[in-house]
Amino acid sequence: MAMILLPMVNSTRKTMRTISSSVWHFTSQIHTTSNCQSPIKKPEKKIKQKKQKKLAAVCRIMESEEHKAIQKELGQDAPLDVFVSHILGKDIMVNKIALETNVSVFRGNLHFIRKEDLPKDLDPELKVGRFSVRDNEIILENWSHLKNQTSKKLQLDEKDAIKAIFEDTNKDQGLKKNIIGYFLSQGLPDTRLATEVFQRARILLSSRKRNFTPEEDKIILDFVEKEGKKWAALTKLLKIAGPNSAQNRYNALTNNYKSGPYTVEEDKIILSEVFTVNKFVLSDGNNLTMEDWKRIGGKLGRNPLYVHMHWRNFLEPILTRYQAGTLDVDVKKALLNHLVKHNM
Repeated sequence: MAMILLPMVNSTRKTMRTISSSVWHFTSQIHTTSNCQSPIKKPEKKIKQKKQKKLAAVCRIMESEEHKAIQKELGQDAPLDVFVSHILGKDIMVNKIALETNVSVFRGNLHFIRKEDLPKDLDPELKVGRFSVRDNEIILENWSHLKNQTSKKLQLDEKDAIKAIFEDTNKDQGLKKNIIGYFLSQGLPDTRLATEVFQRARILLSSRKRNFTPEEDKIILDFVEKEGKKWAALTKLLKIAGPNSAQNRYNALTNNYKSGPYTVEEDKIILSEVFTVNKFVLSDGNNLTMEDWKRIGGKLGRNPLYVHMHWRNFLEPILTRYQAGTLDVDVKKALLNHLVKHNM
């Protein structure tokens, strides 16, 4: 399941031109304003607002007494300890508010951390919740840098590194995992808690399409036949992260779901069904239920979860940028120019 989507922009523009005559009539049903429909004024307004935004205070990660204590107790062999030792040794710069709010939230699954899981008196500068496509890219790029910087010491391939760091469900390692979260937070446009960034990386990396062995497939089928759909127990038996991974594999083995790239016709069906459920979906947020996605997936002959992900990570961002008049803007280039201009 592809999580980074910017390389698909060129093909997307072609797709958008193809479906424009028959699909963009939905924009008349979307709640918009004259600002949203202006391809020039709104981006300028956003840039102006960013200029007025106060720069977040930063500090060294080793300014934390907790981190000094952790550094003294680190081992030399465990992958988590090696990663943490490397980060603390570099004494990277981190957001001061995030460091002062060094809470750790344990999630045994691949679900998002909710506001209800966090202290109620969080600093308003801290952003909690939805990550953008670019946020995801930054987190994954930082993970790649971290893995490469420690490769000589660990000599782990991608799969083993992810398993060692993100599929370990030990509740007592929260503060160490936060340290990895601080490293992965570098370059994010918003101030975020390290525990949330770590969980986001865990979702992105552990939910990638996993290659199950024939032996694991047999274990999955035999377990469900004998014990039922007890996904948490099956996940523990397979020693993998997130019950959805085992559930999705079972569905793939027992359902003849279509796979491969989405066609223009399929995108039309998704757009039609989504806006039929809620024509204000772009302004209200994604409030479709799982039953809605099952119905849409049934029409396409595809896994409902993957249809939902295709909407969230591909179609919805395209529509949002189209509505804002920034579909043809090179977001990555604009962000880099902004960072250079403001010496960030």
